[in-house]
Amino acid sequence: MRLTKVQRAVKAALDLLSVWAAVAVSFRLRFGFIRALPDYYRQNQWLYMAAMGTIFLGLGILCGIYREKEQLQTPRCAAASALCALAALLLDRALGLGIPFELPLIFGLLLFIFLLALRGLWGEAYREWMRRRKGGLRRALIYGAGEAGTYLARRLAEDPKQGLLPVGFLDDGESLAGKKRQGLPVWGGIGQLERSIRRSGAEELIIAIEKFPSERIGDVLAACRRTGCRARRFGALQELQSDRLGEARIEEIRLEDLLRREPVQLDMERVQKMLSGRCVMVTGGAGSIGSEICRQALRFGARRVVVFDIHENGLFYLGQGLEKEGLLKRCRLKVGSVRDEACLRQVMEEEHPDVVFHAAAHKHVPLMEQNPLEAVKNNVLGTLCCARAADACGVSRFVLISTDKAVNPPNIMGASKRIAELCIQNMGSGGGCVFSAVRFGNVLGSAGSVVPSFARQIEEGGPVTVTHPEMRRYFMTIPEAVQLVLEAGSMAKGAEIFVLDMGDPVKICDLARDMIRLAGLRPDEDIKIVYTGPRPGEKLFEEICLKEEDVRRTENRKIFINRPSRQEEGQFAPELELLERAAGEDDLALVLRQVKKLVPTFGEQGNIPPGQA
Repeated sequence: MRLTKVQRAVKAALDLLSVWAAVAVSFRLRFGFIRALPDYYRQNQWLYMAAMGTIFLGLGILCGIYREKEQLQTPRCAAASALCALAALLLDRALGLGIPFELPLIFGLLLFIFLLALRGLWGEAYREWMRRRKGGLRRALIYGAGEAGTYLARRLAEDPKQGLLPVGFLDDGESLAGKKRQGLPVWGGIGQLERSIRRSGAEELIIAIEKFPSERIGDVLAACRRTGCRARRFGALQELQSDRLGEARIEEIRLEDLLRREPVQLDMERVQKMLSGRCVMVTGGAGSIGSEICRQALRFGARRVVVFDIHENGLFYLGQGLEKEGLLKRCRLKVGSVRDEACLRQVMEEEHPDVVFHAAAHKHVPLMEQNPLEAVKNNVLGTLCCARAADACGVSRFVLISTDKAVNPPNIMGASKRIAELCIQNMGSGGGCVFSAVRFGNVLGSAGSVVPSFARQIEEGGPVTVTHPEMRRYFMTIPEAVQLVLEAGSMAKGAEIFVLDMGDPVKICDLARDMIRLAGLRPDEDIKIVYTGPRPGEKLFEEICLKEEDVRRTENRKIFINRPSRQEEGQFAPELELLERAAGEDDLALVLRQVKKLVPTFGEQGNIPPGQA
């Protein structure tokens, strides 16, 4: 951030004052404060002041102390002071002024002290003046006295337009407690949070730490609520690197921050090789996962992305978003159903996709319990239509987006996704196209997930409805899930089910409480939480892998491979054929019997406790 002309002029005037004060005091320290200076030295003193002032301004420009706001102020001022002292020695020898040898050394040290003192006083006075002139800036306490925190303090102090005045730091480093950073006190760590907010009069707390523990964010939010202090964060994880601090912004704390895990490490070369210069087709491309796959495929250099979806409005709004991002020119928006194999073949023959990501599916467990035929037709037959069309049209790679609900499913939605996985494993055992599936849990913010539902209930004043106090789910962010999907797809050799490491499961009631706190409200006081009982087909917790699956770790420790058993492969085809025929004839009873044969856990109560069904 550059200095304005007025700020440069003020700092230059302060520096001249520092030079003159340093010259005057250094002469007095050398010759005494009580008796008057000899005429010869008094005359030399004024000459010395003029010469040193001119030299220092020149050196200051060379050292860059008038270039940027406060950054590297101390080392640059020290360098300029040392060079000025050296210049004083050379000047004395060149002009024969007869000034004692030790005087320039005293002058250099005093100059450095006066520079920092006057600049510090000016900074404090300027911030106070701006605070009063702007009608009062909001006082901000910064959590984190490291590189990101001190950078933020400088930026806020130098740019009053942001409306925040830094008043101090919090930091868990014991060695920093009681010290100062950027002239501001470090009050202490998390244990001193509420006391520090009250002592400093802070109206905002800004977290500026790259790896702030997600479990501690809840403590920060609770303390801020009790003190009436607003909590925000500075930048995202990838921004809080020394070379990207300028891109970071102060933002609201989001739900993703509370569930944050270590960032995904992608094998960029592998994914780039799969997508760069290729045509990619995404079914269900207007949905939450599908649209993110489209965007990331385009960013990885896909030549063209075919977005296939039956949801006309979703495609329309996705197209508008892609146009704003400058990505629409490389996209084709196609309206159609995954249950229409002729339509799929026509699109694939026209566009010649190299890679197909099949994300289209019915996903709502209770809704599919009421519409079991639709679950089978869309999730099973739709997957078969897509896979067969891809195989017939020369697609080189097909990736099914699956779900953790496919593991030991008591409900028809999970059972239909499990059969879809078996279809892909069966297709993947031969032929030219490499078929695979990627299985993961819930994604934050996806359409129909609990997060938008909770947000709406909180906005309406509650209550927030949770089915059971022990209900748990795995969660990932949409970008994180898609990044792993892309890498898993690039690893496939055929017939694998890739399983993503979802971290630890999250209690849905805890998720609800976190969202209430993020809204600045108190759970169970401002917003009630009501337990409604498990819904039809719902499990208390989801599993990631079946017992019989051969689970192996891949090169990416967040991705595992489940390989099918030979028994499954041999028994699958005839039962699937019967299921297809029954679904085509809308024979619900036969469909359910076939689903039970293919997925033995279907129809069982799952892990709902007795008396809660």
